[in-house]
Amino acid sequence: MSPVSTAPTRTGKPRSGGFTLVELLVVLVIIGLIGGVLLTGFERVLDIRLRLTSFLDGVEAPVLIGDWFRASVGGLVADTADGPDRFTGRPRLMSGLSLAPLNGAAGVPTRITWEIVFDDQTGRSSLLYRNGGDQPMTIASWPGDSGGLHYCGPDLRCHEIWPPDKRAAQLPLLVRLDAVKGSDEWPILAAPQSDTMPRQAPAGEL
Repeated sequence: MSPVSTAPTRTGKPRSGGFTLVELLVVLVIIGLIGGVLLTGFERVLDIRLRLTSFLDGVEAPVLIGDWFRASVGGLVADTADGPDRFTGRPRLMSGLSLAPLNGAAGVPTRITWEIVFDDQTGRSSLLYRNGGDQPMTIASWPGDSGGLHYCGPDLRCHEIWPPDKRAAQLPLLVRLDAVKGSDEWPILAAPQSDTMPRQAPAGEL
């Protein structure tokens, strides 16, 4: 096996295969620059996390729940007179088309459902939300068999069922969710922002 040749230096002596001091310094400088960039990025991420944590700590869960309910109900739109997604209100369940689903595309009419379910085993009532045929999400829960939904018309009379009669608009003027916060009753009012009457079906649907 032939020996490995080495290039001669200016002094005529063969050059070894190791790194020179200048090369080591260059490598150290590059590593330092990369480390500085990574450290700066980590500090920014940590700062964002700290700010987000402090923000979330200052926001109570009931405030978020109330905002979610008002937003989804505010986005309710009427279906056609014979449409499959007409608004339906019951004492513990409501469903209809909304342009503001919690976990769906905003602006796209999506069937939403809010429901209060009591579990005999745990002795708690749960507020459930669902988009279309998706699995329901538990939004809140409280002890005892309590809570419900009421639907108010233009005369501000509230009913446990909507529509209360055939003359009523498809959407109520107000929806009231009676939940429980801690040990206190917690009513949440929400109002659909669109026209409460059925929309006209497109020509192709006639």
